[in-house]
Amino acid sequence: MNIATGSVINLAPANPGWVVILSEGNSADTICPVIGWATVVQAHMKDGTVTTRVEPAFLWGEQVWTETDAREHSAGGLRFEITRH
Repeated sequence: MNIATGSVINLAPANPGWVVILSEGNSADTICPVIGWATVVQAHMKDGTVTTRVEPAFLWGEQVWTETDAREHSAGGLRFEITRH
């Protein structure tokens, strides 16, 4: 099975209080609650294995996003900050 780059292969719940702060260009900051920590596929190796990275899974609007998703759908210049409130 060939798992696509950007796919989430695992999700663990986040403790309350974690947020992602997003802003793009001159827009106001958007604070999004982190609901979990996702293992995201970053690259495929020639031997068939993949490299992964742990990213926050957060609610933005009515959808769950990862940092990879947000950057892919951004027009550019996305500021992305993970913090605990």
